[in-house]
Amino acid sequence: KEMVLGWQRAVTDILDVADAMPEEKYGYKATPEMATFRDQLMHLADATQRFIDTAKGAKSEPAHAHAAMKKAEVIALLKQTFQTGQEMLGSLTDAQLLEQVKFPFGNRMVTRYTFWQGPLYQVRNHHGQLVVYLRLNGIVPPTTARRPA
Repeated sequence: KEMVLGWQRAVTDILDVADAMPEEKYGYKATPEMATFRDQLMHLADATQRFIDTAKGAKSEPAHAHAAMKKAEVIALLKQTFQTGQEMLGSLTDAQLLEQVKFPFGNRMVTRYTFWQGPLYQVRNHHGQLVVYLRLNGIVPPTTARRPA
């Protein structure tokens, strides 16, 4: 239950960031070497999907072709992916979280607890990066805007 609450908080924060950026800024990147705002979100969706597929014992499909995806499509994909992840995580017992499983990246075994920390780390990591994208565009990040004055 604690992991699901952490998941929900992280997902809310990233979805709020995705919503805060105007559609016309989804192609924004601060330098030519950086990924666009859209690329960052799609990378997050693809990485989370890889964890989900691995947990199901399925092979992940290639990354989504996303250059032309609209803001609403990106957010819908993120919501669907995160909901699936939450349902899978929420169905696990404490005992199952201690079982060893294959990690989706590299060739190692970890507990399911550590496994599900992977996508949670990705969400938090990209949230931190995308807050900078918002700030560079004069947008107050939703997590900052929610703080009491």
